[in-house]
Amino acid sequence: MIPYKQLSLADIYSDCQDKLENDKPAFLALLETYINLDEIIPISFRNHFYASTGRTRK
Repeated sequence: MIPYKQLSLADIYSDCQDKLENDKPAFLALLETYINLDEIIPISFRNHFYASTGRTRK
């Protein structure tokens, strides 16, 4: 039987920190894969930001 190991938040943080320091492109790829900024940033904020800068919207 395979023994189970519970991951702590400190373990996950240290792994992410190591990845950030040693392999930034892979770290950014992980962020892009697992964090959806469209869910975090409200559409009203995005519209207001692009309206004031004159940039095109998505």
